[in-house]
Amino acid sequence: MTPTMARPGGRSAKVTAAVHRAVEELLTDGGSVTVPRVAARAGVNATSVYRRWGDVAALLADTALLRFGTSGDVPDTGTLRGDLRAWGAALAEQAARPAELALLRAAVTAGPADPGAPDGAESARSACLAGRNAQAEALLAAAAARGEDTPTATRVLDHLVAPVYFRALFGLPAPSVDVLVDRLLAQAASSPPG
Repeated sequence: MTPTMARPGGRSAKVTAAVHRAVEELLTDGGSVTVPRVAARAGVNATSVYRRWGDVAALLADTALLRFGTSGDVPDTGTLRGDLRAWGAALAEQAARPAELALLRAAVTAGPADPGAPDGAESARSACLAGRNAQAEALLAAAAARGEDTPTATRVLDHLVAPVYFRALFGLPAPSVDVLVDRLLAQAASSPPG
């Protein structure tokens, strides 16, 4: 008898996508996110959601991981200053959207990964940070390939991403991304990396 191969995607992937979409729709609509409401919106049984995610916090963290945990595309304007400004503006715009902000908050408050998760999977918070770091690294690598001097990815996170997210999380007006980028590049030019 030939062993059955697992189908890539399949029903499980469709259910997961429907549940993630339902979470984002509920957040966008301003509704409360509960497992029964998510299940109803996704067209699945609530027990399936409980079995896969356990509770709303884990569901929000997993949805945040999907949204923020991947590196994604980065701008290519031809200069590091232009790339950082465009990227920072996109981050600020995303963080201002109610659903994005709710997912960002879920990522920030996400607990450690399930110890039984395969390969010691990271928490949503760690994976989201890794995604933003990968984007910063991609911007810096492109700039270095053009012959530009670059700050470290840590400095980009500290001086651009952190202020954008901090202000969004605390309901403060968005920072001037242009000013943040100018300060970052001026500081990087005048001090050693680190």
